[in-house]
Amino acid sequence: MEQLLQFKNELINGVKLSSEKDLCFEEEKFFELISESISEAGILDNIEYHSYRNTNKYMKIDGYSWNPLEKTLSGIITDYEDEEGILTITKSDLVKLGKNVSRFLEKIDDEVFLNSLEESTDRVIANSMNFYLPDVLKFRVVVLSTRKLSDRVKKVAIEEIRNKPTSIEIWDLERLKTLSESGTENEPFSINFLNYCNGLNNLPANTENEGTHTYLCVMPGKVLSKIYDEYGQRLLEANVRTFLDFRSSVNNGIRRALLTEPENFFAYNNGLTCTATNVEFSDVGGGRVISKLDNLQIVNGGQTTASIYFAPRENGGIGNKLYKDIDLGKVFIQMKLTVIREEDKIENLKSRISQYANTQNSIQKSDLVSNHPFHRNLEKLALSIPMPAGESGLSTKWFYERARGQYATRSRALTKAQKERFMLEFPKSQKFSKTDMAKYENTWRMNPHEVKKGAQANLKLLGEVISEEYGKDETQYRHAFYRELIAKALLFKNADSTISKSDWYKEEKGFKAEAVTYTLAFLRHLLVQQKKDINLVRIFQNQCVSPTLSKQIEVLGKFVRGKILNPTFRGGQGNPSEFCKSPKGWEAIKNLSFDLNELASSDVLDSTELKEKKEDNRHFNEAGAQIDSQTGVMDVKKEEWLAISSFYKNQGYPHYHKNISLPTKCANMFLGGELPSNKQSKEALNIRNRAYSEGFDFIS
Repeated sequence: MEQLLQFKNELINGVKLSSEKDLCFEEEKFFELISESISEAGILDNIEYHSYRNTNKYMKIDGYSWNPLEKTLSGIITDYEDEEGILTITKSDLVKLGKNVSRFLEKIDDEVFLNSLEESTDRVIANSMNFYLPDVLKFRVVVLSTRKLSDRVKKVAIEEIRNKPTSIEIWDLERLKTLSESGTENEPFSINFLNYCNGLNNLPANTENEGTHTYLCVMPGKVLSKIYDEYGQRLLEANVRTFLDFRSSVNNGIRRALLTEPENFFAYNNGLTCTATNVEFSDVGGGRVISKLDNLQIVNGGQTTASIYFAPRENGGIGNKLYKDIDLGKVFIQMKLTVIREEDKIENLKSRISQYANTQNSIQKSDLVSNHPFHRNLEKLALSIPMPAGESGLSTKWFYERARGQYATRSRALTKAQKERFMLEFPKSQKFSKTDMAKYENTWRMNPHEVKKGAQANLKLLGEVISEEYGKDETQYRHAFYRELIAKALLFKNADSTISKSDWYKEEKGFKAEAVTYTLAFLRHLLVQQKKDINLVRIFQNQCVSPTLSKQIEVLGKFVRGKILNPTFRGGQGNPSEFCKSPKGWEAIKNLSFDLNELASSDVLDSTELKEKKEDNRHFNEAGAQIDSQTGVMDVKKEEWLAISSFYKNQGYPHYHKNISLPTKCANMFLGGELPSNKQSKEALNIRNRAYSEGFDFIS
């Protein structure tokens, strides 16, 4: 309980500091911070904030999230308190909160209610949620709470909303703590198959490797549909999630087979490729079946899964057969299951299994997994490069979380004095994750429509590009890139804060995330058209954004959000968020004109200064590379260098080729051999990067 109280105090303190900085209510900031965490974990995507209160009608809602993969509309409500100690949230509390949300959702297409909202953002939010109603299969009420769920609460039922299945999900203090400290990309979960069937029939295929076991299984169609109904997109590996998000959920060929020949589905379908972190067996009916799986992830077969779930829920049919009459009791799917028990191998193996399993359907481009050299290099740069003192007078560093929970894990292991020093060197406000990096970088690259697809999807889209670029020339991602990335982070954070504090936003809140990424992308677009650009060097040196640039962001932000909320400008697209996810939305904004009258000359670089900066960056990278290249080869394990050498041997390269000889030389260094020269070290690191871009991966 002491650790839970410490977590609560840190959470509340962070909320208070952020709300004071952005001049907003603590409850709003709490919603924002928790939304970022659960979005980053891939649990809810595209979370929109808008607080609506009507005490007379007992309505309250703080935001919503639409999940196209589950066809689920989630209404989100906060339960925020900052009293001392750990308070408990009870079943009756949850029922009351659920009813507050359901009353609002029942009214979002009621003309009398909508007219009472007038032309405010309240009406825009209601209309935005109304937009999804024709597609909704389920509703969910999500409660974000600073209280601890009562131990007496085992299950909470909630009345149906709009005659659709409805569930309630609670993110209480304990669950938030577990998520923040988890070292995995997603929230841990377990599936007990004995709750759905008599377990999964299986055949061990490879159980000799102590840390990794493989099984061939049979998954009943009914069971797959039921677990997808309960766990939704958490079953889908992030790459599969992103792929499905761009396509129709139901495959016509799969749907036809389900309807006309369900008993032959096992023979027709390629099946599922899955991973899990643990497996348990039970003896049922004289056989040994899989009874429980931890963290089941479908890395290939997402469309099969979605089709089995959605097809029986569709209207229409083929001939005299209706989709609603599909008999999933006759459907069985083959499943190849790999159980990976060693935590440090999970992400690597999942990525490789996904890549090889999906070679036929082009889902998988090179994946930017956590141990990719790009992320390792970024982590190393963050730990080694101090920031200019800036206005505070203190030199600090930024902390790059290559894997979830690294910051908390590192600080938790320290003594009180050590923790204070750590927090001074790496302030919590300067912690950023892979999805944060992707948000900053892809906004800078003027792809706001990709940023708005959600944290995980944006990381995947940008990751494919960076992985390819890194494989061709890793020198563009050295010291100069890192300095500019921090400037981009400062710029993004400033825009978020500036818009939050602006009078026009406080008057009508909502769609801030769209306003931030679109405003910055549009600002840069306007400057690039003039052969100019934002002066990132100045931002980095000062560790802040100038008042004039902040003012320009505020003025431009009002203009951009106004356009996004204008139905006429959206050309018939009823939902501002969906409009912002589309290339069409970005093209519409790019075609606008706007005079940047607030900028000072020092806020931008002209074409001559941009050329000079490019040359300065080259020299800066070279100076850092001379130090990094030789220490870089020493940071790579001997076994990894040998694995790279073997990788190219297996591709048919002769033993004297540099792809084999240089990694071998680097490995021999650990056995007392000669240290590679600076030139050799740089080339060896380039070979390593190319190997990863060509499908190599190392699992220690």
